[in-house]
Amino acid sequence: MYSTAMLVLAAADTVLVVWLLRHWLARRGLVLSMILFLAAALPYDTALVGLGSLIGEGPLLESLSVPRFVLFNLSLPLTIIIAAALARMAGVRWLASRAAMGAVCVLAMVLLALDWRYVLDPGALYPACWRDTLRYVPSVLAEQACSAGQPGIAVASHFPRAGFVALPALVIAGALVWRQGRWPWMFAGGMAAFALLGMPPRLVGPIPGFIGDALNILALAVTALRFGSRGQSR
Repeated sequence: MYSTAMLVLAAADTVLVVWLLRHWLARRGLVLSMILFLAAALPYDTALVGLGSLIGEGPLLESLSVPRFVLFNLSLPLTIIIAAALARMAGVRWLASRAAMGAVCVLAMVLLALDWRYVLDPGALYPACWRDTLRYVPSVLAEQACSAGQPGIAVASHFPRAGFVALPALVIAGALVWRQGRWPWMFAGGMAAFALLGMPPRLVGPIPGFIGDALNILALAVTALRFGSRGQSR
């Protein structure tokens, strides 16, 4: 049931990517390109969790899971830049200068550089089971262990430094866009992601987090489309 739900969500993610690609082909633009990069990872990420139990535990699923975390680690500093760029496009004055945006980009690149080893190699991955889903993760909750005594349970895993900045940056930038541009949807997307990612995985499993990612990227996309012409005129 839950694997099927993940595959349905992967299909919805694919629709989102196709929709965004059509707009990108019509408008191009650097910010829209970055959002498209984030969106393009969603169908693979989600479908792999949906297909995990079908593929089965082993080296194949483990190796297929590595790109999930590589793309995740890359997406975090990129998200910081996107958040600031959208606020700038919406007319937030203190982000209008090249120096301000340059500082944001430098911060994102520094955070990426600090975690470059984990970007290239996310490290050991372990099987995690929840209901009928199977996926590989850096650390396994005891409640999601696939077998008794399996390795990886409660292992201390590295969380990218950019992750502590990216989501708060989205929420703050969303609030600025709402205030300056009278557009609440970026803030709503960030808060939805924050709420869904914060739900206890022991009770709800991984699905809410994937839904939150999709809603957040949709919010970023419609915000970029809303303020795109304004951003191109600067």
